[in-house]
Amino acid sequence: MTQQPIKPRQGINSIDVGLKVLMELVSLGRPAALREIAEAAEMHPAKLHRYLVSFVRGGFVQQNVHDGRYDLGPQALTFSLGCLARLDAIRVGSQVLESLMEETRESVFIAVWGDAGPTVVDWQPARRAIAASTHTGTVFPLVMSSTGRVFAAYMPASIMDPYLSQELQDLRGSTNPRAPADRAELDGLLAEVRRRGLARGLSIRIPGINSFSAPVFDYRGKLAFALTAFGYEQSFDSGWQSPIASSLRAAAVRLSRQLGHTGPEQGQVEARSQAGD
Repeated sequence: MTQQPIKPRQGINSIDVGLKVLMELVSLGRPAALREIAEAAEMHPAKLHRYLVSFVRGGFVQQNVHDGRYDLGPQALTFSLGCLARLDAIRVGSQVLESLMEETRESVFIAVWGDAGPTVVDWQPARRAIAASTHTGTVFPLVMSSTGRVFAAYMPASIMDPYLSQELQDLRGSTNPRAPADRAELDGLLAEVRRRGLARGLSIRIPGINSFSAPVFDYRGKLAFALTAFGYEQSFDSGWQSPIASSLRAAAVRLSRQLGHTGPEQGQVEARSQAGD
């Protein structure tokens, strides 16, 4: 018996058109004149104006009384915040782990700030085994891990400073040649993280294991979690422009956008280093 093709469900055309108008206004990213929105939406200005009048009445669009330009209204903000409140950052991040592992061919995980420091909440091991003692619940140091350096670079200094001071004190006399000698050297490393939008670890936590870690931001511009890839130094391409680094950066940017982040892409984001940020 031949299966009949499924017909698309019939909707309400005027609502479809109205949603397109709103999305074009969002895409413009600024207050816009009627003609600009009409061109973007490919609509006659007179027809578009009727939609805008309804949206203004509903509070989804507002019109500047001085220049007549249109912008998103308070109801649009309420609607957006309601959507963001329903987003679970960890769930969103976890959804990309398997595909990122397949793309990089390395183990990957996400870590959030916990009571004891950067803590792994989900991970996807590579298909080849790796003895790196990483699993859900693993806590990473701030100074001597790429994951920790992401948190140190982007979380408020008022939170980070006591932890960093203690770790630097514990590292005094360390035989690890990659341990920063003092706070000035560490600050230089963290500045590089912010400049590149990526932290790199070359055998700094476990000898023979390299890693990259990228920050993922939420709609407030705050660090939501760190996304990390790691593997054996023999096969892990640690170049700043390597496919692993590029894939991790791109995934972090996509996740940030999913969480509502609208700021510049990682590598251009300034540190949120002031207390209370």
